[in-house]
Amino acid sequence: MSTIKAPPIYKVAFIQVVTLFLLVLAIAASGRWLSAYSLLIGGLICLIPGTLFARRAFKYRGARSAGLIVKELYKGEAIKLVLMGAGFALSFIYVKPLDVVALFSGFVLVHITGVLMFVRVSRSDRNNP
Repeated sequence: MSTIKAPPIYKVAFIQVVTLFLLVLAIAASGRWLSAYSLLIGGLICLIPGTLFARRAFKYRGARSAGLIVKELYKGEAIKLVLMGAGFALSFIYVKPLDVVALFSGFVLVHITGVLMFVRVSRSDRNNP
């Protein structure tokens, strides 16, 4: 059993979901439904595979599990890339009409929110040993 604390994966995912839905609601309230659902789809294309990857990547902790950690990182990244590619492909094929700028904006927004949350969490961990 490792004494290393697991990162708050679900807390970060929750913040990503809240940020995404608030922006989608704001855009939908302005009457731009096409942009709102395109933004939502793009955000989910980033959120779902990213959360699954993080779950796999942080499944094991500690030096004794180094081999398992590396194996899970490779598997998780491969799964994440396949799911993201499939998400974009399915969106372009089946979602008509689609606001491509909003789709990619949702993807980038969710990704940046996750990165900023992990930076914030890592800073607070360093300040509170």
